[in-house]
Amino acid sequence: MNYQALVAFSESLHALADSNQDLFAREIEQFKRMNGIDEPQQLAQACQALQDQSRLMNIGIVGRVKAGKSSLLNALVFNGEPILPKAATPMTAALTTITWGEVFQAKVEFYSETDIAAIKFKSDQFEQRLAARKRECLEELVKRRSTQANGAPIDMEQLTLMADKKALSELQREEGLFAAHDQYQRMKNSGVNAATLHLQSEIQAGTPKELADRLHNYVGANGTFMPFTKTVHVAMPLEALRDICIIDTPGMNDPVQSREERTVELLKTCDVVFIVSPAGQFLNEQDLEVMGRITQKEGIQELVLVASQIDTQLYGSEKRARLGDAVNAIRAQLSARAQSTLTDLKLSSPEVGSVFDNLIGSVHRNLLHSSGLCHSLNRRFESPESWDSNEQQTWENLTTDYPDYFTRDNQELSLGSLDSLANIGAIQDVLAQVREKKAEITREKITSLIVRKQKNLEAFKALIINLARNQIIQIQNANIDKLDEQLVSLESKRLDLSLALDPSFKYTMSEYRQKLREEMRTVASQLLRESQAGIKAAESSFSETITIENDGLGSWLARKLWGGGTTEKTVVRAKIITSQVVSAIHEFMNDIQDELGSKVENFHHRLDEKLCKTLTPKIREVLEQDANGQMVRHAVVSVIQSIPDDDFALSIPLPDSLKSSGTLKGYEAERFKDAADDFIGSLGSKVKSKISSFINDVERRTPATISDSFVNEIQRRINALKDQVDNAAQTIDRLERLARKAAEVTL
Repeated sequence: MNYQALVAFSESLHALADSNQDLFAREIEQFKRMNGIDEPQQLAQACQALQDQSRLMNIGIVGRVKAGKSSLLNALVFNGEPILPKAATPMTAALTTITWGEVFQAKVEFYSETDIAAIKFKSDQFEQRLAARKRECLEELVKRRSTQANGAPIDMEQLTLMADKKALSELQREEGLFAAHDQYQRMKNSGVNAATLHLQSEIQAGTPKELADRLHNYVGANGTFMPFTKTVHVAMPLEALRDICIIDTPGMNDPVQSREERTVELLKTCDVVFIVSPAGQFLNEQDLEVMGRITQKEGIQELVLVASQIDTQLYGSEKRARLGDAVNAIRAQLSARAQSTLTDLKLSSPEVGSVFDNLIGSVHRNLLHSSGLCHSLNRRFESPESWDSNEQQTWENLTTDYPDYFTRDNQELSLGSLDSLANIGAIQDVLAQVREKKAEITREKITSLIVRKQKNLEAFKALIINLARNQIIQIQNANIDKLDEQLVSLESKRLDLSLALDPSFKYTMSEYRQKLREEMRTVASQLLRESQAGIKAAESSFSETITIENDGLGSWLARKLWGGGTTEKTVVRAKIITSQVVSAIHEFMNDIQDELGSKVENFHHRLDEKLCKTLTPKIREVLEQDANGQMVRHAVVSVIQSIPDDDFALSIPLPDSLKSSGTLKGYEAERFKDAADDFIGSLGSKVKSKISSFINDVERRTPATISDSFVNEIQRRINALKDQVDNAAQTIDRLERLARKAAEVTL
């Protein structure tokens, strides 16, 4: 069954209910609320949203600068044309989204004043720490030379240069601060007025090439606006982009937390993420750091390793007589390295959790080779004059080392060989498989939604029919004089009802709040223990070998004469992948929200049931023969449903010190871990405080008594029944038609 039929079914039932609001408005609203009956428009939007999710496929591209990401995207989307600019350094790379649009255009997001202030703050930190470290290094060198000089004069200019060089080398290891300093220096040297950048935020062009040329001014290494470019949203009217969104992530150590966080969040939405790493330096430390942005998500997320620039590896020790044998040998080496590297990553950085488990378990299947250059050569084979120097050199290497596969004399063979190295078809096959998998999951979700909503609507239909038929019986059996007597008796027993109902109601609500508080705190405490263990497991370290200059004249002479006089020392430094830790904290916070929200919802349902069971017998006992069983039940339910729902919201923001900022090492990693420990340590008291505030709000919103509400509701219902009895024939006819029309509404 398609969802349009279900929406039409819902529209018919709602139309009947709406046209009889004066008869059963309260009962119908109560039923909708208790059974999750959506309005037809809401139902249609929910189903359409699921279909739209399947239609748009998000593709993430992750990899260090110069890994071949742009070449891969140019091959996949632009038929090998060099449309996307290549970033020269990690600092010049922008977060880029590429999707379909009616015209060739790009919208640029520049760094905000807050972003620039954050970059400047980190840049100042770098300069302060560099200056301090220069002084320390100079003091160390002066002290060492003083013991070696035997009264000879010390060349302070030389020592100062040595100290400056050593300090800079050490501080550059703190890549987050160094990246911010580099970025801010570029901003200062650009000559651009940041206040007028908004005038340059939109780019339009007539062709992909024209758009690419204009983009160079924003993301090119020497672009005028490059230092201020935060994110670029590209749209083009190309069929290759129809129904997809490509997310090309910037390099590691983003100097601005807000963009780093946005990158991580966008990657969570991806249906497939391609991890691009050059075959010549496959999965090095920089790759592992940018991979740290990939975090767990619900639903599907395929991770695919792409060994780019495969052609560069054909000429070394793995050279074979047959091209296919050479590629297979290279792939086998890369698979083994990937297996080992990712397994080590899990051991050294437990914060990555299980996100890479499937990839580790099937590396060979999820590792593809590629060569953007070979794809470009394939597409422009007949116009070698258009090749750049790099493409010309690649062709010369291929024809020299594999003349049986690459030759101008056999175009078909050469094109096939280039295509096998480019391997774009295999990547497109992965996209097709992910799309089909996503479509199947979406179909299952829509089917499940339709089945669930159909069941609810069938119950809604039965309710309308039963309400109509029962009301006919009520009218036929009612007597105006007796109804008047019930009204008088009800008013006279208002005090008795108050004495019978209000203490029980007050006790039940007090018990409800106390037990709910205890249950919420128990759940929160359990989750807090799990989170503390998880965050502790995320603390990792790495070993680094440093060279220390030995003291003494002999060591000094050794350094001068043959480069000796030093000792290598292995030190252990802190390391942490911040996006994984932040993601774990967010997931934990969501778990608390979901668990406590679910606990509140379950308790509220149990409260409804308990109030019904507690109050109904007491009402019947007080009213005796005046009690109309059906009317009492409806009135009790109506009054209970009027008690406000309790929605728990955690709403505890992360401090600025816990925002995603790439992979941190040494001092910065230690500081981040301390901040994480402090936040988790204080979270228990914050959650308890939120629970207490919530329970206080529940108490404040709960009415002090319930008897008056019940009496007023019964009186309203008796008066409504009196009006219907006065117009019995007309009302019964209307109710019969309502029941008949409802029965005729079918799927």
